[in-house]
Amino acid sequence: MNTQWILVRHAKSDWEDTNLDDKQRPLSPRGKKAAVLLGEKIHDLGLKPDRILCSTALRATQTLQGILQVLSQYSQVAVPELLYFDELYLASPETITQVVASNHGGKQKIMCIGHNPGIENLATLLAQQTLLMKTAHMIVFGKNTSWGNASQIEKGWEIQGNIRGEEG
Repeated sequence: MNTQWILVRHAKSDWEDTNLDDKQRPLSPRGKKAAVLLGEKIHDLGLKPDRILCSTALRATQTLQGILQVLSQYSQVAVPELLYFDELYLASPETITQVVASNHGGKQKIMCIGHNPGIENLATLLAQQTLLMKTAHMIVFGKNTSWGNASQIEKGWEIQGNIRGEEG
């Protein structure tokens, strides 16, 4: 069984309205384009997840909307199961891991859409090397076993892709 864990850092957010709570910041126009481009890359590379676990922050949900905008264009491609979690907002690697351990549902391809520094720190932990994740950035990890038990979930992953939804 080839299990994949796709970590996504949300696309570029808009800082124009300084009165907005951090969790309510939307994507910038550049971020919206990058989210759609991520969706195109996911489709082109055959990385469509079975289940997506997404932070409830607006910039994360709008990144997901951009990805789904592309995936929904392909009628032969079923839309992934979507689950939203407040716990993924600015989550630590440990929290992200706990959410995935409890909610992967035995699916083979799980995508997590979240925030730095947690998503980048988790990618570094899984890769066992320092990785940087800019906005609209996705790193694909794989392993040839099932998700296993929660205490083993962070072990045995290999990088299968390191993809940006924009340049720079």
